Amino acid sequence: MAFNETRVTICGNVASPVVHSKVGTGFSRAKFRLFSAERVWDPEDRSWSDGARMFLTVSCWRMLADNVQVSLTKGDPVVVTGRLTIREVEFEGKRQPVVELEATAIGPNLALCTATSTRTRLAADAVEARAAPEIAAPRKPEELPLVLPGEPERPKEVAEVPF
Repeated sequence: MAFNETRVTICGNVASPVVHSKVGTGFSRAKFRLFSAERVWDPEDRSWSDGARMFLTVSCWRMLADNVQVSLTKGDPVVVTGRLTIREVEFEGKRQPVVELEATAIGPNLALCTATSTRTRLAADAVEARAAPEIAAPRKPEELPLVLPGEPERPKEVAEVPF
């Protein structure tokens, strides 16, 4: 996380098919368009109507990208948290703003749908290797940060780290 980056949470709907790809470094990337519209109460008509509308591109990486690709389809209500960026691009001779959100977490909006979660359980080294394969190297069992179910307890001198 960077200093003074703009972190936001947006509720909306998946507005395009999820596009999943592998980039040159071997990382997974998923992208989709997100639609969000505010709902405004009109007391005179006693009815709700659409207010401001927003479309933005959501991108995510690694394990999140893999899970998004198998979990989301166009139209799904979601809650997305991540880093918001606005940049300008030239289109047909005009400079136009492009709003993008690099997601750190995406989930179903349970106010509008139901969901059944399936947790992906991986060994600690597998999680690190998928999250950052360029820095994860195989480790000896005594160097693992966690004791996994079914593993024998590690000796106290390895498990306790002085601060």
